[in-house]
Amino acid sequence: MKIGMVSKFGAPDGLCIRVGAVLKGLVDHGQEVHALTQSQVVDGLPEERVHRFRAVQLNPHFSIDTVSSPKTIAEVSRKHNLDVLHIQMNSGSTEFMLPYFKRSLPPLVVTYHLAYAAGGSIYSTLFGIAWKASLFVTRKYDEVILVDPSQKPYFIERGFSEDKLTVVRNGVDTSLFKPGNNKNLDEDTIDFVYVGRLSYDKGVHILLDAFQEYHSENPQSRLTVIGDGMLKGQVDNCTDDGSVRRLGAIDHDKIPNILQKMDAFVIPQNIGGLGLSVMEAMGCGLPVITTAIGETVRLIREDEGILVKPDSVSAVVKGMRVLAEDKKKRKSMGARCREKIEKEYSWYNQIGLIEDVYKRAIERAR
Repeated sequence: MKIGMVSKFGAPDGLCIRVGAVLKGLVDHGQEVHALTQSQVVDGLPEERVHRFRAVQLNPHFSIDTVSSPKTIAEVSRKHNLDVLHIQMNSGSTEFMLPYFKRSLPPLVVTYHLAYAAGGSIYSTLFGIAWKASLFVTRKYDEVILVDPSQKPYFIERGFSEDKLTVVRNGVDTSLFKPGNNKNLDEDTIDFVYVGRLSYDKGVHILLDAFQEYHSENPQSRLTVIGDGMLKGQVDNCTDDGSVRRLGAIDHDKIPNILQKMDAFVIPQNIGGLGLSVMEAMGCGLPVITTAIGETVRLIREDEGILVKPDSVSAVVKGMRVLAEDKKKRKSMGARCREKIEKEYSWYNQIGLIEDVYKRAIERAR
């Protein structure tokens, strides 16, 4: 197949990590892939298969694209005789316009990344508005890929045909995210780690408050934060004894080496969804503390991690305490996490499911 992938690439977020993995998997399967993008760098493709349109980047995660971008995409599709276009919802404004140009385009497949919001904060309200706006335009696509099974009932309740919806979960590169023997020699210190956007929707403020409380009762504890965002100042000022370190946004392939040195992964997010960073930490053999919302409830059993209530500092502190006090528990949980990721969440299986969606969209268009 000749596949056009309409997306941003290379930004430090889960959408781009997933897109990069899908692109690599499709190329490995022998597919001809073209990138249609506002991004300057697209790894894994020769430059002649990268087709750019202009955009104003509002932040690392979303852009306002030029009104001519659909025309550019249509021209590229015709020139290279593309069989299908795969669009990533929630990366730029182009995804809102493309369905209105369907007569000039090959079949349209969209992956819907944005999760619905949990809780009653202003951030949940804003995400809820974005969720509804994206949902409206998604109706106009030929096939819809959902990254989280818990999204599916919401789509069906809002009138989507079930045979138009396919769940393809996030996957993990299990050859990259794997356990190692790199644990810090300071065995008496418990090392927690967070990977993700430094924002309220990811629960970073909850994490920092919880760590401060736990660290006051156990000074032999540390928190490593990987990522960038609006709350980086709060991270830097969380403690004055060096127990919290912020590494910023780092290359994706360097993250496993850091995770392998840690004892537990913590992300008390308040936006529902199957977090890629959670799964990658599990792939490295780490037990996790995360929020009991969305598909995460089904992903993590009691013997693999600790699920906490949304917006609960005390619940996160309790989870930290439980894992810190029982090394055997951490090890056994981590081993089960790795086993689950290997069996159920490797990208090797997910790429075939995506190819099946393409074939179905092409067949329906005939």
